[in-house]
Amino acid sequence: MGTASRFLSPVECARGEEGGEIGSILIMSIVLGTLVVPTVVYGQRPESDLDAVNIVNGINVTVRLLAAVTLVVAFTAIRYNMQEWVNYKSSNMIIKTKLVFIWIFGFAKMVFIVIEVVFYLKCRYLISLELTEIIITDCFTSIIFVILQLVFFQYVAHYTFTTKPIIKYVSSVIAIANFMDFFIALTLSVNENKDLIFDRNRTDIENCTGYSLKAVNNIMFITEAFKAPIALQFSALAIALAFSMKPDAVKSSSQCNILGLNFLWTSPKRLGKIITIIVLMNVPLLVCAPFNILNSESEIQSRIWLSLVLAQKTAALICILYINYLMFKKLKLTVKYVSINANEFMLLLSTIAVISYMSIQAFYQSDVDGILTSLIVISLPSILYQVIIILFGRRMDLIGNDISAVHSIQQLVLILGCQNIAVWFNDFLYGVWDMLNDHILRHGVFKYIALMLYPLLAYYRFQSAMELMELYHHVS
Repeated sequence: MGTASRFLSPVECARGEEGGEIGSILIMSIVLGTLVVPTVVYGQRPESDLDAVNIVNGINVTVRLLAAVTLVVAFTAIRYNMQEWVNYKSSNMIIKTKLVFIWIFGFAKMVFIVIEVVFYLKCRYLISLELTEIIITDCFTSIIFVILQLVFFQYVAHYTFTTKPIIKYVSSVIAIANFMDFFIALTLSVNENKDLIFDRNRTDIENCTGYSLKAVNNIMFITEAFKAPIALQFSALAIALAFSMKPDAVKSSSQCNILGLNFLWTSPKRLGKIITIIVLMNVPLLVCAPFNILNSESEIQSRIWLSLVLAQKTAALICILYINYLMFKKLKLTVKYVSINANEFMLLLSTIAVISYMSIQAFYQSDVDGILTSLIVISLPSILYQVIIILFGRRMDLIGNDISAVHSIQQLVLILGCQNIAVWFNDFLYGVWDMLNDHILRHGVFKYIALMLYPLLAYYRFQSAMELMELYHHVS
């Protein structure tokens, strides 16, 4: 019976999974709703409030330990009884890319945690012993949880699981724990809570650590700039990987080439042109981004930056519109119905966040900056049409169509994927700094909305790039 159940039709599997899916979502909603309220209430209090720190960290550490135990048990069960858990193993560039980035973010997150632990231990006389113990416990459990997740995802990311209900439980617990990490980091960032050590006088820190003032300033600068963005992106990626641990119930009706990027359309000359376009679209922005942040008061630097962004967005919009023309007008492809998967749901969620932020920008900046207004006007249709390409492109059968048009789609999708990766890199590293120089953050309520949306703005670009890579495989 166990073997036979693997050969049920997608529709039969989907019917059997529907009740469990709704129940899983309902339980997650209740748990998160219950945990978020005290996190918001107490997360706004200063870190010197011992009761608030106890409650917020107590919730987070408890959920984290539950998830850690779940990871160990699930890993052991999968390793020793793989036939019962796994349908098959596959590997593609999207999975490998996500694993590379989650390892990078995970390692960077642990480095920042270690820095925090070292500073708190060296400067422990500046705060109470009980508070030091709470914070050190939180840091220690966080490092363990990050390591367990990295090992677990590295092992299971290539597997497609069976329809065992326990898979949903494992996925939900990992997602909830990462969401709490994500939400607490975001709450503290938005409320601009003062750190008991890192926001003290630099001379005090120099005296208790024994480091030079220059070293202290450099560590503080790097920590302030990158600790929160890296932690948020790690949690977002972990949530996406957890949700992708879905049973193999419903698959797309068309199979993708998952062996790698096949450049069937290429000649050395054509590939050289594509690489040149990708470099011209993205490298200037990657080079100028840090200078734009460091010299934010420079009007000339700001003009150069906005002009480069406008040129990149315009080129991307042309690619997007041409892909839409080829798919829906020239080839007249029909869309096959396939239910939305977890990755596409995350894409839609982040798309809503991006459009919301752009709408706020358009409302408040229309009389401030003509170039920025043009940038917003170009960005909104680009976002909408790109999502249409991603959602519908993989639900179209391109076999037997005009081969030159299909090759054009391949090339344009590759260009768009690289553009999204470049924008994502800038957004997650410099997004908060860019917002701090933004006019909309001068309006109190919109400051909090924008900072809450920030992680999803960056994640939208990463998920778009991954989905475009999937689309490239489908077109190949």
